[in-house]
Amino acid sequence: MKLIRNFILLFATILVFEFTFTQDANAACDETGGIISETDIKNGCETTPDLYEIIIYKMYLCTSSPTLPTTSTSVDLTNCSQVFNNDAGATASVAQNAEVDLTGTYIRPPNDTYTHGYAMMDNTFGITASFQIDGEMTGQAGGTGVFCRTVAGSGTHSSTATHDDESVCSSTQVAAGKYTETLTHFGGVGEAWTVQDTAENINGTTASITGILVDSDGNLSATENEVDKLEGLVAFADPLIIDASTTSLTMSFNLGEGMSLNRAGADVIYIGSGPFQAIMTAN
Repeated sequence: MKLIRNFILLFATILVFEFTFTQDANAACDETGGIISETDIKNGCETTPDLYEIIIYKMYLCTSSPTLPTTSTSVDLTNCSQVFNNDAGATASVAQNAEVDLTGTYIRPPNDTYTHGYAMMDNTFGITASFQIDGEMTGQAGGTGVFCRTVAGSGTHSSTATHDDESVCSSTQVAAGKYTETLTHFGGVGEAWTVQDTAENINGTTASITGILVDSDGNLSATENEVDKLEGLVAFADPLIIDASTTSLTMSFNLGEGMSLNRAGADVIYIGSGPFQAIMTAN
């Protein structure tokens, strides 16, 4: 079961997209001795959270690309084999370089050549982070200082508004709380609602990821208020071959871009979810 468990963790982590408050944050935050640049934050940047949490329901391997959901139909998984199931949702709390084990039912896929993967996830992401900045900033939920952190709470990122209560700053370091972000829009505030988005050439490879926001029936959401879950299609850069000689998959996590930082006006800091990846090797 090690093969399947490790694959599930890889597949889930590469499906997370990046969402920021005012602009795309493509660059890594400049850090010196673990202290983050205030200038970089105000320009928008990404860094490593202490903990990142996602919820996974079902995972599939596919021998060809499945037909994606429409507003009247759910995804067609005819050419796919299910490899994980947890109808209640399995929570993966991921820390940098840490092992994670999902609770659920694992199914070994048939020996075959798989070119795509498909995942059904919750559209919520939990982020926990506490960090130091090289200049004072103000938290959206209060406080001013060089130490900023997430607070225990929750909020929504939509096409018309985003959360404004996730960060607190102070003059001394304080343990962070988990902030849960609900996503109903692939884009920035004020932009036209985007229900589906594709990222091409992942990490300089031919891999691509398509995120789809679906309603409670698994159909493509017709309106933003119908969004209930997140589904994702991955086109692998290289086919994944499962055969009799495959004994395990090993992986390591990279959370280097798992948290997006930006400003929410003047010296106020915004903290949001960002992408993270996993590196897999078949043995």
